[in-house]
Amino acid sequence: MGPPIDAVLFDYGMTLVTYARPQAALADAYAEIAEMLSYRLSPTRVPSGPVLLATVHDGVEAAIAQHEQSGSLREIRIRHVYADAYRRLGLRLGRSLVDEVQLIEQRAWWSGMRVPAVTTATLGALRWRGVRVGICSNAPYHPGAMQAQLDHLGLRPLVDCATFSSAVGWRKPSPRIFKRALRDIGAQPATTLVVGDRTHEDIDGAHGAGIRAARLRAFLDDAPPEERADVVLDALDEVIDLVDAGRRAEHP
Repeated sequence: MGPPIDAVLFDYGMTLVTYARPQAALADAYAEIAEMLSYRLSPTRVPSGPVLLATVHDGVEAAIAQHEQSGSLREIRIRHVYADAYRRLGLRLGRSLVDEVQLIEQRAWWSGMRVPAVTTATLGALRWRGVRVGICSNAPYHPGAMQAQLDHLGLRPLVDCATFSSAVGWRKPSPRIFKRALRDIGAQPATTLVVGDRTHEDIDGAHGAGIRAARLRAFLDDAPPEERADVVLDALDEVIDLVDAGRRAEHP
């Protein structure tokens, strides 16, 4: 594996956390959004919560998926996508109001997020060993909402930094987001390890930035015809073994 590891950059979704669509929470959130907009945009008629959910939320998710499939490494301009979705319904929201409804929606998603016990145990063990721990993730959503999600899930004390594509403007596998993450965590490529679940975004992206990479297949086995990861992990806590092995090799 090369030099000992003194920093680890983890992917977020399906690496550190799992998630599922929280139907009830989203319905409640869009009922709240409909009520708020009816008051703030009066006398403009605002569609019901279910209509906003199906049109705005699901429309934005479809736009994000289409953008990802395009292969563009520029991150989608999410505020504009939301504003356009509301505009198509005849609702003109200013910048601050667009951000406000985004935050309401994203808080609803918190109830769909799960932090496996192995995540907190692994992050805690790495930090106890003096390893710097960060997140480097494609997340097109409002950067403030993503940071707030870490607080809500109790992950903030376990990481040194979190670098999201929405804040950087570039998506993995662009080397730009990895370079920003290295700067955020204060580490060098040669002594850093990237851990993620996707070969193209995480493995190829890390290698393009000169960083070693491990592919985690605990939640998604994105196995290519020819394995390109430096190592494949069946469980997240195997990262601890890699760190310990590297230190033993340096000081046998």
